[in-house]
Amino acid sequence: MIEDKLWQELENASPHEVALRAIAEYDEEAKTFAINVLNKRYIVDIKNRQVIHPEDTKRSGLLNEILLHHLVNASDVPLSNILVSPNQLTDGGFFFRGSHELPLAKITEKFDDDLDKFTARGLHLAGEKADFGDAAVRLQLFPRVPVIFALWKKDAEFDSEARVILDNSIEKQMSLYGVFLAMLYTIGKMAED
Repeated sequence: MIEDKLWQELENASPHEVALRAIAEYDEEAKTFAINVLNKRYIVDIKNRQVIHPEDTKRSGLLNEILLHHLVNASDVPLSNILVSPNQLTDGGFFFRGSHELPLAKITEKFDDDLDKFTARGLHLAGEKADFGDAAVRLQLFPRVPVIFALWKKDAEFDSEARVILDNSIEKQMSLYGVFLAMLYTIGKMAED
């Protein structure tokens, strides 16, 4: 099972290096990492192999796996400030198709042309406005992983469309599979009621 393998890799890693790479806090005594996800604090308990979610959040096995992927793979590198679509990541054009196609239609179906509602949802997730499309929000998935969602309104020629924009340094923070899981989770959070 992938999650067991990730727990094992995390147990074997230097916790202080993991904390530095992921911008997490390590508690030596409790053997836990504290890391911000969408500006909420999560605790990753290595000893008990569990993720402790903040009280006001839904439990998510998907998020647990993404957190483990990130803690295992994160790098101590700054943002490149080179913005790309997931398809523009190395091998992303091949990876993000078929069963790995991102369900961005959930965002267009949810918000369609309601730019204010779209922006309000992003701000509710502790995001900030960004300058793309007709409306955009920049979320901080992890301390080193920003995610931008942009929405274009329907016009005479095109239906409304949502896109996701990433800093290409995400390749140094997680595998393509980790990026895929992270995007599924973040798209789900944007489309949630």
